Amino acid sequence: MRLLIVWCMVLGLLFAAQAKDLSGKHFDALHLKPDLMCPIKAVPVEAYEKWLGYIQYNDNSVQAVSSPKYAFNFFHTEALKHFAGIYKLYMTDFKTGKLIDASEAYYVFGSRVMSVGGDDIIPFAEEADAQDFLEANSGKKIYRFDRMDKNFINYLDMR
Repeated sequence: MRLLIVWCMVLGLLFAAQAKDLSGKHFDALHLKPDLMCPIKAVPVEAYEKWLGYIQYNDNSVQAVSSPKYAFNFFHTEALKHFAGIYKLYMTDFKTGKLIDASEAYYVFGSRVMSVGGDDIIPFAEEADAQDFLEANSGKKIYRFDRMDKNFINYLDMR
């Protein structure tokens, strides 16, 4: 009986500590500090809310980064050094402004639309929206999450 009580307590703690999914939320719903600065670009993230990428940790804390390119850069370098538990990476859908799971997004590469950091990747939840944006803004290609490795992000930073 004692073992059953211990297991119930452990499972309860696990469920209580589980990170909450932020998909579908808007920037305002996150209630981030108004003076929050991008850890890469040192600009106020609030000024770039339609571009933001987010790293959510298992403790539900959120790191906002000023653009998709810099969110991946932070993820590949700093985030993995400082925190053991990353729950999920999010991007802001460029069409709707809602947060989307970065691993499910469609990223437009090579368009004439620039972020605070210059050449960037533009995330969309829907492939059709990414295709429309690509055609309207001289984009080169649509990529998926598996292409967002450290080498590709470094390449974007050098362009």
